[in-house]
Amino acid sequence: MAVATLVASAFTMLNPSHGALAATPVGGWRIAPNPSVSGSWYATTFGAGRFVVVGHGDVVESSTNAVTWRSYAAPAGQWQSVAYGAGKFVALSAVNTGLEEMTSSDGVHWVAQPGPSGEWTGITYGAGRFLAVSALGQLNTSTDGTHWVTTWTRSQFLLNSVTYGNGRFIAVDSADGDALISLNGFNWSFYTISTPGTPWFAISYGNGVFSAFSPSGLSATSMLGYVWVTHRASAPQQMNASAFGCNTFVATGESSGRVNDMIISHTGATWLSTPVPTDTVANWTGVTYGASEFVAVDTAGTIATHHVAGYCGPSVATPPRDVSGNIESGQVWTYQHPPTNQGGAPVDGYLVTITDGARTWTCHAPVYYQPNCIIKGLVNRALYRVTTQVHNRFGYSAPTDPEWVIPVPTWSLQAVTLSPTVSASQPTTIQVTGIIANSEGIYPQNPVTVHFGAQTFYCVASPFGECLINVPHPQLGRVAIWSSYTGYGIAYHSPTSYVMVVSK
Repeated sequence: MAVATLVASAFTMLNPSHGALAATPVGGWRIAPNPSVSGSWYATTFGAGRFVVVGHGDVVESSTNAVTWRSYAAPAGQWQSVAYGAGKFVALSAVNTGLEEMTSSDGVHWVAQPGPSGEWTGITYGAGRFLAVSALGQLNTSTDGTHWVTTWTRSQFLLNSVTYGNGRFIAVDSADGDALISLNGFNWSFYTISTPGTPWFAISYGNGVFSAFSPSGLSATSMLGYVWVTHRASAPQQMNASAFGCNTFVATGESSGRVNDMIISHTGATWLSTPVPTDTVANWTGVTYGASEFVAVDTAGTIATHHVAGYCGPSVATPPRDVSGNIESGQVWTYQHPPTNQGGAPVDGYLVTITDGARTWTCHAPVYYQPNCIIKGLVNRALYRVTTQVHNRFGYSAPTDPEWVIPVPTWSLQAVTLSPTVSASQPTTIQVTGIIANSEGIYPQNPVTVHFGAQTFYCVASPFGECLINVPHPQLGRVAIWSSYTGYGIAYHSPTSYVMVVSK
């Protein structure tokens, strides 16, 4: 593994006479004329009033207006990710041989740095630090873009993209199909986005949600990154990059022989294609937003820009803060929690969706703080997922992160298994229901204790006053199950139930 040599000399501009060439508008996107020294572009970013484009080679492109572009010399490398923060641009290499990092304070003069060793596929800046991810499962951080610390390495992951928003870093993986989450850049946890092994690419944050993409043509949204909702985004197509600006997500990718290579959305949930007048086999690899412009780049050396005219305009709201409610036999009552940002118009309603995976129920809710949406006809002790969208006159928001809910015949504290007999060779699920909220509908935040024979587990009640506990290795024999908690100064203790654990 080679370590790059520090290059101290500054690099001067190449072919300044070509900087006056302007992009040509076609179909909403403008294609910049090919510079005299073309590159194979892989990433772009905006910072300090300047767009920067990097790729495989010894040239970068830069523009202050996304209309006129100039070529500048740079250390030769396989530059495949770039970000701006802490007063500098930082680009990292996709291979761990040769030069591994270059930096610039102005986007024009670049110097090589030793950099972190790895196959870097994504970099972002947030909360006062750079965060980089690699195809080798590495996560590295730096506060100055020069001195790096490895916070975690897990070789099972092939990390493709990382972003920052809502107080957290989230990276996505195309090997196991996970989202990796950190609140500080050092401590990480990971959660499956949809089904294990589904690859995910190109994550970005905007309008209250994270948005990621699968080559199957799906997108996925989440407010916190722990639980995701999937949506149909396009025909099967790998999206390599995405960005958010002016109330709009834009994603770019491999064309699969089609003209419509860019897709756009205001919420991350509903997507439309926009034509870009280039070769139909173009491989778009990077996109960014700044100064009322989206800028996208491809591996053939093309730069495409899209201008957002004037004021960004009114928008849909961010998702509701969460969804909570009450349980009765065969039905769920939901409360709506207003969004952090109502968008460009007052909130005028909510849409609640409940599904068991095979069937879906919806309910339109008015605006007031009461159990204002009731869905009936559900099966007791069955597991359902609940999401809510907020509506204003510009449309529906993305959905909240799903919350699970279990209707029960009688709302009282219980801890039970669904079957009176279970196998010791399979995990056993305990349903804890009937956890009581206070008068404002808030459930206790102190843990609920669940006893399964000699084993003890803990959980925090869901927004519907329930817990699910998975016992990975249940002990053999007749096992007692019960739960307890203290809520708002009152101690609660469930009746004891029993389950027979057998060897097969």
